[in-house]
Amino acid sequence: MEKIAIMNLVERINLLFGGFQDEMCRACDGYNPHWRPNWKDEVETELNVIRDHFPVPLPEDYCEIFRKFGGGRIEDKRPNWVIPEMSFWTWDDMKDFDATVGFFEDCPNGFPFGDDIGDVVYFYVDDGTDTGIYMAEKSMTFDRDFWYKIAGSFTELFTSTEAQRLFRNFYRYGCDKGTDGR
Repeated sequence: MEKIAIMNLVERINLLFGGFQDEMCRACDGYNPHWRPNWKDEVETELNVIRDHFPVPLPEDYCEIFRKFGGGRIEDKRPNWVIPEMSFWTWDDMKDFDATVGFFEDCPNGFPFGDDIGDVVYFYVDDGTDTGIYMAEKSMTFDRDFWYKIAGSFTELFTSTEAQRLFRNFYRYGCDKGTDGR
């Protein structure tokens, strides 16, 4: 009987992005020798701070991703990119965003986990009915009509080609055109 290797989510992300070997595709965590020299030792503490401030349990797949990329980002600028740029915010980033737009008041069962290093914010909502990962323009998070659900989970986002296609379409066009021309 043949053994099938089971990859964790970070291994799947590395596979999805070709191990970040292409110079147009890279990933980094929150380590910075000047700002966060001890980040690798503090990432679990930061995850617990985030965990302590949210009314819903953090999804385990988010925790796995945060341990690897938290405080950093994934950038894919290849012509056939998989998903747009995605940063993974620390608690201070989340607080700053909330102070600007009042996110936690508008979305009490969610948390903004990152952005595209621009006008789009990514957030997770666990409200019992429409649980999943959403994206919206930062200035429009107060209005659910402008939320675009892109995946049901972080695992789905990084493993489902359909979720990635949907993500690209909402990112590029603001709607799902049914195809993105790839």
